[in-house]
Amino acid sequence: MHIPLPERLDRMAQWLRRANDRPLVGYSLGSYYPLRRYPRGAARLPDGPVQPDDVVVADYLDDTDHLFELHERAGGDLVFSAAPFLGLPWVEASLGCGVVADHSTGSTRSTPPSNTFVPRFSEDNPWVRKMLEFIPALVERSAGRYPVGVTLMRGISDLLSALYGGGDFVLRMVDQPEEVRAVVEKLTDYWIAFGQCLLDALPLFHGGTGSFFYSLWCPGRMIWLQEDALALLSPALYREFIYPADCRIARAFQNTVIHLHPARFIPSQLLAASDLAAIELHIDHDGPRAEALAEHYRTILASKPLLIWGDLTEADLDFVLTRLPPRGLAVNLVLE
Repeated sequence: MHIPLPERLDRMAQWLRRANDRPLVGYSLGSYYPLRRYPRGAARLPDGPVQPDDVVVADYLDDTDHLFELHERAGGDLVFSAAPFLGLPWVEASLGCGVVADHSTGSTRSTPPSNTFVPRFSEDNPWVRKMLEFIPALVERSAGRYPVGVTLMRGISDLLSALYGGGDFVLRMVDQPEEVRAVVEKLTDYWIAFGQCLLDALPLFHGGTGSFFYSLWCPGRMIWLQEDALALLSPALYREFIYPADCRIARAFQNTVIHLHPARFIPSQLLAASDLAAIELHIDHDGPRAEALAEHYRTILASKPLLIWGDLTEADLDFVLTRLPPRGLAVNLVLE
């Protein structure tokens, strides 16, 4: 059933306040892999190293409209948002990492720079300029139909992994903790400056901000943080090196939402006690099912809105919709 946009925006605002009386449900249609999700735009990217000039903004506009139309036909409570192309590691690239496109997998990746020097943030950085170039073009194409929101910004553990290469940053935390602490401080400053630059360029949509990929909208300003490389950390290393940075980021913005995968260690209690506005926890295709994550869901929902996003089975969906508290709960089903 198609729900009018004003009603969906109101439901999303209620969700952020944990005032919704039933779980919100939406759908992410199409491929998970960004180069397949944006086939017209990605067609120009070389198979291998990518430079900012390889990214032609106009190529991504028809893909964005197609994804919007899929989302609207599917119905549900959530709100589609356009964004600077989510298939590029914008923050890593602007830090000096290489960018490699792999058309066989439909994704891109970053490669480590020659050193771990963290520059001062600058809007004149070629990758930042390219990201910002998307915004007026998407706003014009939207013509008020959908928000143009924030894009992929990987978190501090992810940036450490990108700078040091793979899981080597974990060894550096043990062997050279003072060096890593200094890099984390600089990365956190950089991340906040990058995020503020992005938000300053975005027009509000009905008084709020949309998000890439996850179909969230909230009143005021919203930014997205993710910590995929947290999966490599022990609880002690996360508390010592990354959690303080996540807390700084959460305090720096009006609304910060964090994305997590269900790794062996999920810091649900720490994050529920932070200044984050909401938490998104994946259900991965080959990961633990919803019932196994129930303790984390309930911990989060006791104080924060929760978005469950991913490859939910029928059993997962039944458990989530009938066994969890509805207030503050939203579900986004990934469907081909």
